[in-house]
Amino acid sequence: MMRKCVLLLAGLVLLLAASCGDGSCYDNSNSLPLVRFYASGGGQVTVSGVSLRGIDAPADSMLVKNQALSETYLPLRATRESTQWIIEVAAVGGSGSLSDTLTVDYKSIPYFASAECGAMYSFELKSVDITHHMIDSVVVMQPVVKNEAHETMRIYFKKQ
Repeated sequence: MMRKCVLLLAGLVLLLAASCGDGSCYDNSNSLPLVRFYASGGGQVTVSGVSLRGIDAPADSMLVKNQALSETYLPLRATRESTQWIIEVAAVGGSGSLSDTLTVDYKSIPYFASAECGAMYSFELKSVDITHHMIDSVVVMQPVVKNEAHETMRIYFKKQ
């Protein structure tokens, strides 16, 4: 009888262990484009004094305020086909700032990721536009944004 209880308990433990997920859903729980900063014609850079806010975003649209960044995530809205951000960089010495407007047009695609993650959106980037005050260009590295941590866009800053 004792042996049957031990076998039953061992089987229950194995069943519970097998039913647990691998936790992969929690690595990046949102479909957010990862944007990295680069020097025009060079490698990845850290830009000081960056502020980032959304245009027409609900409530407080400030995502980053006066921080040094080499990369950031930019949220997209599933209920829209376009999202805009203002990227502002404080001038060295504190005498003003320069800003550019980044506009991303996309298609929102709902999908079922997994039993562990549930349903979410992916985004298919259609076009990216930027004003050119301090930013030279934007390159789309991965046009489909899913629940995966990968570089979506590169923003190249002009040489100062």
